Amino acid sequence: MTDVSTSAAAPIRTPPLSRPTVLLLATACGVAVGNVYLPQPLLTLVAADLHTDGAGAGLVATLTQLGYAAGILLLVPLGDLVRPRPLVTTLLVATAICLTVAATAPNLPLLATAGALIGILTVVPQILVPLASHLAPPQQAGRIVGVLVTGLLGGIFGSRLLGSLVAQATSWRLAYATAAVLTLLLAVLLRPALPRQRIGSPHSSTYRRLLASLPGLLRRQRALRQACLIQFCTFAAFSATWTVLALHLTGPRFGWSTAAAGSFGLVGLAAGALTPAAGRRIDRHGPFPVIGAAILTATTGIAILAFAGTTVTGLVLGTLALTAGMQAAQIANQARIFADRPDARSRVNTIYMTAAFVGGSLGSAAGTTAYHHHGWAGLCIANAALLVVAAAGHLHAVAARR
Repeated sequence: MTDVSTSAAAPIRTPPLSRPTVLLLATACGVAVGNVYLPQPLLTLVAADLHTDGAGAGLVATLTQLGYAAGILLLVPLGDLVRPRPLVTTLLVATAICLTVAATAPNLPLLATAGALIGILTVVPQILVPLASHLAPPQQAGRIVGVLVTGLLGGIFGSRLLGSLVAQATSWRLAYATAAVLTLLLAVLLRPALPRQRIGSPHSSTYRRLLASLPGLLRRQRALRQACLIQFCTFAAFSATWTVLALHLTGPRFGWSTAAAGSFGLVGLAAGALTPAAGRRIDRHGPFPVIGAAILTATTGIAILAFAGTTVTGLVLGTLALTAGMQAAQIANQARIFADRPDARSRVNTIYMTAAFVGGSLGSAAGTTAYHHHGWAGLCIANAALLVVAAAGHLHAVAARR
């Protein structure tokens, strides 16, 4: 496979990011990624309104997630080719249109189709994170990426909470309509803050060459392969835990309602508040110590869940540590791969996040299977095995540096 040459003139750099711009980019990450997770708390209401069963309504959430994975693979590489301002604005406006279609969909097939398109188009966060890394001063890149990932995590958990509240107070259609308005407003506010010039690849690149270069990047960049392995495992453990958590809380041990179980997302928001600290440590000490500490934190979370997962306190502390560890690992790995290939940030982020979401999908499936056959202990054992692999990958990466 070919790699895109970097022999052409280097792209023009724009002025460093201001604090308001960083906060706006973080908000954009949260609002955009929230559209992917919006369907999850609405499935019961969708099923009742469109006269289908839970499996049929679940198709909307599934296709939205699959669309997001496809969008990461097919659209995020454009961040190395297309000017950020028109690219991001177009994606946000198109997402708002699809959200509007979803809000007015008269039947399940149209809603599911709109959901798939929403997932494909709402990949703006995965374009903004490498863009922010490019624009940030080197000594602040970790902190700024950490702020954006905090916004990303806030959108993942916040959309579930806000979506369920709006839907229960009014209807699931208004939840989609509200998301459409917020996404369109974001496009208007974000446009002036985005660079006009192309970032990353030389002007001679084409979309076909960008996609063709992905396997070569993975083959040549050892740091990228190592980061993919670590994030595959940590995100798989994270997804498995949060997927099973609702079943665990609504099961006979706790007997919580679905709404009460959904409020557990506040723990995820709390973990997001810890993320910027990891970014600052990356700027001071580099990514390797942070990756090691992140895996240790996530492993501690799994240990707490294993020994105290039958208590609310144990669940809170365990999921807090696991989520914070996963997010810190993500930021540190991204800082490492962006520094390794500064000319191809969007493409390496494409490969990296694709690996993470494949891990998340397989982790969710493996977690529910383990929980079904072996209960909460089975889930924790599976997660511990994943983090052992992540730790081994990190130790190998550290040893290779010497």
